[in-house]
Amino acid sequence: MGEKIKKFYKEQFLKSNLYKDKKDIINALLKDNQLYTKNDVEKIIKKYMEGIL
Repeated sequence: MGEKIKKFYKEQFLKSNLYKDKKDIINALLKDNQLYTKNDVEKIIKKYMEGIL
């Protein structure tokens, strides 16, 4: 069996030290009550920083 990918809510990413310098971006781009993987959030932030979003 494969590993289960962990998903987190926007609020959990906002509280994470890993994203402390990107809280404004996360707050603006992620939806409340939706689950995201760390990879999802990294892609969203990257697209935003590249001006794609």
